[in-house]
Amino acid sequence: RSPQKQIGLKSDTFVRSSNNVSFKGNESADNNSFIKWAQETDFIKTQLPEILANPNCKLGSGFSHSAYIIPGNDDYILRTSNMKIQKNYDFENAKIKDTEDKNLNVNIGQEVANIELETEDGFPIRIEVLKKQTGKPIGVPPSQAIYIEETGKLREGEIPYEAIERKEQYASTIHKTAQLPVSAYEKLIDDIRAAEKAGYHFDHLNSNNLLLDEEKGSINLIDMDRNKVPANLGNVLYALTNINYFSTFASQYDPCPMGNEEIGKAIKDTMEITDKFIQAMKNKGEK
Repeated sequence: RSPQKQIGLKSDTFVRSSNNVSFKGNESADNNSFIKWAQETDFIKTQLPEILANPNCKLGSGFSHSAYIIPGNDDYILRTSNMKIQKNYDFENAKIKDTEDKNLNVNIGQEVANIELETEDGFPIRIEVLKKQTGKPIGVPPSQAIYIEETGKLREGEIPYEAIERKEQYASTIHKTAQLPVSAYEKLIDDIRAAEKAGYHFDHLNSNNLLLDEEKGSINLIDMDRNKVPANLGNVLYALTNINYFSTFASQYDPCPMGNEEIGKAIKDTMEITDKFIQAMKNKGEK
């Protein structure tokens, strides 16, 4: 996932002052459910050290950030930069900020708080608390997330853009997306419009910013930019179909060519997604 964008406004700081996790700040903390929960459970002292040290708590890693589950709290996840986890963080004097956007009434995996831990070297670590989203990423991430831009070499732990595993991921997720009802696309449009009103913009260049929740039959948003640029639903369709990857998927000139049957199925799924999304736009009165 891409780094969270900053909006240039300072948030209120809530400083832990005792073992009972008492935070100082204005009354906005009273409306922040994560901060209230952290206070009630003594989260920073009793759980956070173990989460950062336990590899079983790691949800996954991108090229710049890693995400962690919070045992006992299924509403939020933690995200921090990919740096070596130390054992000498000052958990006793942690600072927590309420960064929740009270104008945003839809879940887009947004930050609601951040925790700052001091270290011996004087460079604090910042941990973001994000609303949890459900589902698995649609399609394949852009090549910029897979290769180091300056050298063209694969990032650590990545497989090539044209690898068979990526092609199978692409084909599987767009097929599952194509099976969703039109109502799922209508809800996606509603969520994008609600986020747009609050000043957020969807980055269509990375289809992984859309999560497919098969159990709930929904498409969920993550990693939206703080940007007042109007939403372009054509760009949303671009991401839904992961159409940027199709030429790689259908290429007969790389080491892992797909058969005509698989390519034909991908074309059919792409057209079905397109038809359903356009119908959802019509149902919502969108041009």
